Amino acid sequence: MDRYQLSLPGPTEYDPEVLAKLECPVLPHYGDLWLATYWEILDLLKQVFRTKNRVYVIPGSGSSGLDAVFTSLGPKRGLILNNGTFGTRLSAIASRHLSECTVLEKQPGEPFEQEEVENALSSQDYQLLAVVHGETSTGMLNQLENLAAACRKRSILFIVDAISSLGGVPLDVDRLGIDFCVSASQKALGAPPGLALISASEKGFDAMPPEDKIHGWYLNLRTWAWYEKEWRDWHPYPVTLPVNLFQALKKAMELLLREGIANVWERHRSISEELWSSLQHLGIQPFITKENHRLPTVTAALLPGKYRSEDLQEFLQTNFGILIAGGVGPLRKRIIRIGHMGYSAKSWFVNRVVAATAQFLQ
Repeated sequence: MDRYQLSLPGPTEYDPEVLAKLECPVLPHYGDLWLATYWEILDLLKQVFRTKNRVYVIPGSGSSGLDAVFTSLGPKRGLILNNGTFGTRLSAIASRHLSECTVLEKQPGEPFEQEEVENALSSQDYQLLAVVHGETSTGMLNQLENLAAACRKRSILFIVDAISSLGGVPLDVDRLGIDFCVSASQKALGAPPGLALISASEKGFDAMPPEDKIHGWYLNLRTWAWYEKEWRDWHPYPVTLPVNLFQALKKAMELLLREGIANVWERHRSISEELWSSLQHLGIQPFITKENHRLPTVTAALLPGKYRSEDLQEFLQTNFGILIAGGVGPLRKRIIRIGHMGYSAKSWFVNRVVAATAQFLQ
């Protein structure tokens, strides 16, 4: 099989130590041989989320984690912030469960102004606010501080999609008061795809209906909480766990915490700035013009002149074995997207992309 450099918004490159865990002997997903490892994984995850809240690792994609949150909350009134493709997905998931789903929509890559969010929240008696932290469709970082303050002021739930930011961007769940923070294994955490990660506050649990009133079982957080309590000594979760994916996630989080989470954040910031600078020397401009809104894990950029993203993608793949992404939706041919997260947040990865792109432009 051909070997490619994954400079994508996800999946990304993985540390060999992480991949080696996929080849470990398979253990049963219950009982004494496994449980000590399972509880250790949850403890590591709390350190990464920077929370004392309950945490869950659910087999599935990041979107399944978002679905679990809104399934568990049921028919509430919510305001969803949408300024990109994954904001649209967040809105779609929320709309399936909320009794009233209002979307504050901006153009892709356009930041939310605090005044307009405050005005929208004041217009109705909302029970929750939800936003995508790292919008990978545009390389957009939505700032959370003021949104968190607005939720605290109104005592409403704060829900954050941190699928593309957790591990690569400063994020402190407890300090911000995030009630539900959802991420996934395959992005900045640097583990293979297949696991949704959820931090859930007690305030969030108090807002849920009883378990049998929630229209779901697998993606019902009260179901997971019941098994964690009632079957705690041998099988504290409702389903079969892919233990090797859990082992890989454990190793990825150990490597992250060994480096130091603040050091990892700084590495992502530094690599993203290095890439922005190099691309601009080639005449390629960042799609997000405000630096404090650029996502440190994914860079979106506009090619000069009449160059098309799909032509650059084909050139890089054919000649260098490098995979980058084009845009999505209306931006599909206008922008390129380069992932630099987790193990891929290293100079030699982005330098190869830049050097190969320079040859394409020549």
